[in-house]
Amino acid sequence: MQLTKFFDWPSNKIEAFDIQKEMAKKVEIFSNLDEIKLIAAVDTAYGKNAEVIYASAVLIKFPDLEEVERRFQYDKVSFPYIPGMFYFREGATIEKVLQKLDTEPDLLIIHGHGIAHPQRCGLASHIGIGFDKPTIGCARKLICGSHREVGEIKGSNQPIYHKNKEVGLAYRSKENVKPIFISPGHKCDIKLANEIIVKNLRGYRMPEPLRLSHLFANKFKRHIETKKFNKNQ
Repeated sequence: MQLTKFFDWPSNKIEAFDIQKEMAKKVEIFSNLDEIKLIAAVDTAYGKNAEVIYASAVLIKFPDLEEVERRFQYDKVSFPYIPGMFYFREGATIEKVLQKLDTEPDLLIIHGHGIAHPQRCGLASHIGIGFDKPTIGCARKLICGSHREVGEIKGSNQPIYHKNKEVGLAYRSKENVKPIFISPGHKCDIKLANEIIVKNLRGYRMPEPLRLSHLFANKFKRHIETKKFNKNQ
């Protein structure tokens, strides 16, 4: 996958904020996509004291969700934890692991937000712009905006609004479980983002490709940290 960098990596919150504002201007929201046959999903895990970040990318066939390949990457964390600025903490590692894929995906699902973000440019938007790929953000928590109460029945949903604009969807993917938050990151719209996520659900709260990448990232973390522990004994 080809990555385009539009800026030098920021060293502080002010620089990162300015970059977000400029990158938000590059976000494209539309519904016309070619046929989606391959989807890559990425999630991360943190090591002890959050000093190391581990990322897993899982590529699957769509719509049958057969795994094609998986790749891993880990790096030292170099940017502080600041709500709304996860891209600058996790983005570089996510970009590296996606570049390891041998097969080009048609669409990316990122554990994070797209335009459901204070600057309308969350982690999924940044990644989509960098790779010039249709990208969807799917998260467990809402970081901005609001929505009406989501019904308890699976499939219930409510639009998310931020500053009087619809930016995503709160969706009940499983009964008696908190909703997930779906938003387009780049080169798709809310309706399409929702359709893709729903078609990737397999009885769990999170869509299957993202669930797998979450499991693999944590498994990879345990593998690396166990090796380091044994080596230091």
